[in-house]
Amino acid sequence: MITMVIGVMHGPTRIPLATVLDRLFSPNASINSVIIWEIRLPAVLAAVLVGGGLAVAGAVMQALLKNPLADPYIVGASAGASFGAILAEDLLPSMGLMAPAAFVGGLCAVMISYLLSRGRGITSMLTLILAGYAVGVILTSVTTFLMLLNRADLSTIFAWEVGGINGVTWSEVLISLIFIVISLAIIWPFASDMNALLLGEEQAHHLGVPVRRVQLILLVAASLLTAAAVYLSGLIGFVGLVIPHIVRRLNGPNHRQLLPLAFLFGAAFLTLANVVANSIPVIGPIPVGLVTAFLGGPYFLYLLVRQNQRRGGLTP
Repeated sequence: MITMVIGVMHGPTRIPLATVLDRLFSPNASINSVIIWEIRLPAVLAAVLVGGGLAVAGAVMQALLKNPLADPYIVGASAGASFGAILAEDLLPSMGLMAPAAFVGGLCAVMISYLLSRGRGITSMLTLILAGYAVGVILTSVTTFLMLLNRADLSTIFAWEVGGINGVTWSEVLISLIFIVISLAIIWPFASDMNALLLGEEQAHHLGVPVRRVQLILLVAASLLTAAAVYLSGLIGFVGLVIPHIVRRLNGPNHRQLLPLAFLFGAAFLTLANVVANSIPVIGPIPVGLVTAFLGGPYFLYLLVRQNQRRGGLTP
């Protein structure tokens, strides 16, 4: 709540805290009221939904793959979303279908990866990663080709690729909210099953977890969560990778606590990152995806070094 208030206060024009609180509870026709209700509040709520959604999706993917370096885009969601967005922009540029097409493209890419990874009715998580990588490479190459065919729209497409939540509307926030709430409602009952999956698939099976069914449900729910976030903001990296890892280190791996805390930490992080993105001196507002990459990239490298040290790959 504190970061949301800060997000509403700060922007190209700073609005005092007293004015923010007054206009939130007593909106009127003033300029400050319009800025708060039509521009900043939708963006802040979008940051909350996207940051929290990506963080939870990252926590789920890390549990499914038993790898703290997994992220929501690992099975081709980002490449599919990019392909859908660019295809819509090329074929129907005046229809404003970039965000819905990204949503559908991300879901379709994940489902293709899942179907390709199935063998004799069983899905291997390692095969799923490899299938996601292959699908991602193919879709990325096709996307690049489409971008080269329509160079006039490269600036719009690039802005979407680096992620941004400014300019979102209340209707877009509502659509994303519906899908995110549905996804979270599906994921939450499986928190204990995710704890069991951390022990290994065989151990989870002995504990009574229907492993394959749980994996499929969680994969679909995490993909839906990721697609809903992509629909609202474009591609924002590192939130789903870094936030669950930080929460896990602070509070342990129990998913009954990890999932809600990851949502709150992710929401607060992206809200503050958007404040930073809108407060850059001289050059003005920048896409929030650049800020998350700048902050998350070094931490990701730190995680890689620590993991290699534990495996003996690097000398401490």
